Amino acid sequence: MHLHTALRCTVLLVVAATLAVAEDEELLIGWKGETYAKEALSENDGDALAADDPVLEPGLSQSRGLKTDRVETISWSPRAFIHHNFLTVEECNHLVDIGSRRVSRSLVVDSKTGASKLDDIRTSFGAAFGRGEDPVIAAIEERIAEWTHLPPEYGEPIQILRYENGQKYDAHWDWFDDPVHHKAYLENGNRYATVLLYLAEVDEGGETNLPLADPIDADMQRLDNPSQCAAAWGISVRPRKGDALLFYDMDIMGQAGDRKALHASCPTLKGMKWTATKWIHNKPYMGRYDALSQAARCTDTASDCAALVAAGECTSNMDKMVGSAGICRKSCGDCVECPKGDILCERRNLRSLVRAGKAVKPRA
Repeated sequence: MHLHTALRCTVLLVVAATLAVAEDEELLIGWKGETYAKEALSENDGDALAADDPVLEPGLSQSRGLKTDRVETISWSPRAFIHHNFLTVEECNHLVDIGSRRVSRSLVVDSKTGASKLDDIRTSFGAAFGRGEDPVIAAIEERIAEWTHLPPEYGEPIQILRYENGQKYDAHWDWFDDPVHHKAYLENGNRYATVLLYLAEVDEGGETNLPLADPIDADMQRLDNPSQCAAAWGISVRPRKGDALLFYDMDIMGQAGDRKALHASCPTLKGMKWTATKWIHNKPYMGRYDALSQAARCTDTASDCAALVAAGECTSNMDKMVGSAGICRKSCGDCVECPKGDILCERRNLRSLVRAGKAVKPRA
């Protein structure tokens, strides 16, 4: 009897300790099957990055302040989620500003030759960013890695796309299973997950359609006034500035493509659609990008940082000065110097302290 009582007390203590730890522990998206209550956001909230709305730092885990209604599980087959307000207005505008100066007609890969070519299946215009190209892009890539639980070095460079005047991308899979790409699979892995970042509102059309997806709640997830393309099959997601759509292209082990991950960009009928796509592989991609190593160096790369700090550039010119690719991170107090081998400290440096309003005292 005493043994039974002791065991029962032990179990209760373990449960209590587990619950206490759980309060501080990052929670996996959709781990309770959460769904997004459409009626919880008004039309005004829908452009939720409004200036007078207190906005949390994008991408924070629940233990650090993320509102639970910002992540919506839309399907378990394929595994698909929407992170509402993943990007700030400023980040969206930054990507569009760079992309608008670079875009050209989008290409597809010929499954027989492996060469890129024009095809009417894809009529958008697009361009690529370098991985970690600037502090804003580097911060977004790290946030994607934190959300997906897939390392930054597994990701391809972000691709930005522009659609207008009926432009679209017909139904396709992001993973490859043709013989041309077989050698590339072995070297760089296959596309395991896709993150679509919505950078602008669209007046009509432009939905992302997953025709084979099984909805969590078909009635709740049905769009108001969808385009013909979006209404036909499966689940459709309306572009909303700042939102991000994540779906997994392969099975959990990354061994086989998920046919349910078929998706399309419906024709943009009115307005202009801007998106940015991050394809993430099931192993390091191209082997030449080490985001953690870059962020771990809490140093300045510019010689005139003292003058720039004195001029207030740390906060007035954050795109250039801070973030993992910033030129005056140390002088701006944007990072901390980590002991050798302290990976947790290095990972914290992937985020900008200045942007989070937590900068240490700048070193003049």
